[in-house]
Amino acid sequence: MEEAVRAYFKDEGFVEVTTSAIVPHPNLDPNIRPVPVNIADLSGGSYRHWLHTSPELSMKKLLAKGSGSIYQISPVFRDEEHTPLHRCEFSMLEWYRVDAGYEDAIRDTIRIVRAACRAVTDGEELIFGDRSYDLEDQWEEITMAEAFERYAGVVSLTHDDLAEALEGLGYRIGADSTIEDLFFHIYVEAVEPSLGVERPTIVKDYPSFLGTMARPREDDPSLLERFEIYIAGLELANGYTELTDSVELAERMEKVLADLSRDGVEGLTIDDRFLEAMADLPPCAGVSVGMDRLAMLALDAPDISQVVYPFEKQTT
Repeated sequence: MEEAVRAYFKDEGFVEVTTSAIVPHPNLDPNIRPVPVNIADLSGGSYRHWLHTSPELSMKKLLAKGSGSIYQISPVFRDEEHTPLHRCEFSMLEWYRVDAGYEDAIRDTIRIVRAACRAVTDGEELIFGDRSYDLEDQWEEITMAEAFERYAGVVSLTHDDLAEALEGLGYRIGADSTIEDLFFHIYVEAVEPSLGVERPTIVKDYPSFLGTMARPREDDPSLLERFEIYIAGLELANGYTELTDSVELAERMEKVLADLSRDGVEGLTIDDRFLEAMADLPPCAGVSVGMDRLAMLALDAPDISQVVYPFEKQTT
């Protein structure tokens, strides 16, 4: 599978890179918790770094230095429970195409998913569970607003409409519930399980509160040039046109930092060198793909532990 991915990027003129897994500043995402690493120096002192949750910040620094289009396949780490779809360590493919937008990134992702699955299935029909999928056929493309209306009956992604929909599902709404809280509750309960079930699906044009580093659409700044790809209910890819405005990036990152602190996540700081580099970031689009989930899909494996070494719980 990785050979097919590398062959695609070689044909497209990308350069493969490797960046450090231990970083002083991890990505700031309100829904992702990084794993801390305490490092001792020769003088007996110690300092805290983090295992990267994504190579994004490091790769964008390379882009700002003129690397051109690049990709990386690497282990990443997140402080989260192990489930049939999640592990604290997994393999991620991430790439950035220079002088491109999210529509270009969508085309790259479709071709990569096709090539990777073909490498495992030898071109045979892709079967996951009790359904088969034709990756060569036209993929469904819907906006996030259309997905919410179709699967949850939500007519607009405003705080009031999301709260009304949740109450209709029998949930009580807390007075301090943010629009992000309401969105994700409905998304996880009613929308996400239906995505990509019938055929491969691209969900695009996310509301502006759902993407720290995604660029707003020029024709409608309330939407972001962001997409995700689902097949058989599995989220496989997340991508967007990159925001290059360092001032707006700093404001967004400050908000995420505050949200994480509110949720009890301490010790995180903003990477000022990253923000400085963004002044030289070329126009580009980036995508991340969970390679383990892609293997689950190609091998018809409903549990991620079937495609990687099973995690063994330690008792004390």
